[in-house]
Amino acid sequence: MAPIPGQPDAKNRARLGQIKVADPRLDFLAKVHQSRKLVPAELTMLDFAPNPKEQKEGAALDLSLFPLIRDLDALLIVIPQFAGNQVALAPAVEAIEAELVFADFEQTERRYERLKKEKGISEFERAALERCLKWLETGNGLRTLEMTAQELQAFSSFGFISRKPAMVGVNCDPDNATAELSQAERSALSARGLEVFRIAAAFESELWELEADAQRELLREAGLERPARERLIAALYRHLGLITFYTVGEPEAHAWPLRNGATALEAAAEIHSDIARGFIRCEVMGYDDFAAAGSEAKVKEAGKFRLEGKDYVMRDGDIIHVRFKV
Repeated sequence: MAPIPGQPDAKNRARLGQIKVADPRLDFLAKVHQSRKLVPAELTMLDFAPNPKEQKEGAALDLSLFPLIRDLDALLIVIPQFAGNQVALAPAVEAIEAELVFADFEQTERRYERLKKEKGISEFERAALERCLKWLETGNGLRTLEMTAQELQAFSSFGFISRKPAMVGVNCDPDNATAELSQAERSALSARGLEVFRIAAAFESELWELEADAQRELLREAGLERPARERLIAALYRHLGLITFYTVGEPEAHAWPLRNGATALEAAAEIHSDIARGFIRCEVMGYDDFAAAGSEAKVKEAGKFRLEGKDYVMRDGDIIHVRFKV
């Protein structure tokens, strides 16, 4: 387990895990190229539960968790709604959100007051901080506040918690896995920019012990199109603005997550820093073009094989080979 920042008690209670991203495109590429190794994209999950001993009376979260939360890219708030542990959804989420908003307000206010005393605050930063403070004072998280690119850059080191993409997972009984939210619940959570989906944890645990055909049959009987894990991964990719590109050959077929809008040079850096440093150009073909043609040679014949420079903006499904010299 990698070192986890934060207070020792919170560190000891945190559990780190990886989720492999199921990817039919990667499976197809590996089969066509007869790749000896298949490397799917992975998402890292940090799972922790609050410690009642660390919580102030009436608080939804304990203070020891905040250093951990600030280092995360996205939040998944899990609310129990199964037999013997029924928690009202909207009030529980609103209580947690209130804690996140208050933490951001305190941090922003401290920064604002310190910069004023040091006389090191620009008019732009003053106005931006004041706008954030006013928004947080209303009890709204910063994910629902529109910010300019300049503001986002200025606040990139703040680690605003209430600006992080957040989803709500309702851990429910299997019989309620397809139940709809009430209109009041949907309105309350969508106003905070929160996506909600149901997870029947006991059902999912049983599901992943079965072979693929048995999984599909069990999902069909439950009225579900996909397992919760796949729905969660799709939501995380969407909220984090991620795409997938591929490097593929006989030794290895590899899927790489990448920020949407990233360049070929940034994709090369994901593969290896030496490749980015010696970048010359990038051979690119789209997955759909390759799947339709069946081979790289036929993609070239169709005129859909491209040579791109370091500023090329990557697209979801790109298959690349980087030419480089170090």
